Amino acid sequence: MNIRQRDFYLIPNILSVSRVIGVPIIVGFLYFEWNISALITFLLVGLSDYIDGWVARRYNYESKLGMLLDPLADKLIILSTMIMLLWLGRLEVKIQGYQTDLIAPILVIVTVGREIAITGLRAIASTAGIVVAADKGGKIKTWIQFVSISLLLTGFSSFVAFGQFLLGVSVVAALWSAIGYVFKFIKGLPA
Repeated sequence: MNIRQRDFYLIPNILSVSRVIGVPIIVGFLYFEWNISALITFLLVGLSDYIDGWVARRYNYESKLGMLLDPLADKLIILSTMIMLLWLGRLEVKIQGYQTDLIAPILVIVTVGREIAITGLRAIASTAGIVVAADKGGKIKTWIQFVSISLLLTGFSSFVAFGQFLLGVSVVAALWSAIGYVFKFIKGLPA
């Protein structure tokens, strides 16, 4: 993979790096229970994800570095926030009014496992000269995750309940998009 030095100075890549810098800030806000600050920072990070993609496409600033940084930043933000919410006991899942202690950790484990597997698949594909770029399914999955976590961060019970539901939907979307990436990889293999 050929990453040019100018790619480091492209606005979309700078925005992706700023999102990575936002990770410890969000985690710190959650740890100290500064929930509104965590929510605002998380929303700003989500907005910058949209902006960097728009700028990259609009001004033809797409780069190989950006193809690496953007999904990496998304993964770090989503996973660290999910893990922190789980650790703080704020990622509870209720089914018909009953709290279940196993569903939330399973959702997080499946999400983390999927992200590790797809990152590994992309690394293997890259060494074989195959580009497994983000597709619509992966982008939908990421936005469902952003919305669900944003709702969970509000702390309002009705929003939290819908956020929990969307978190489950995001796991289904994650698995569905993972299958798509596997097929892309297989299709790119030499016969």
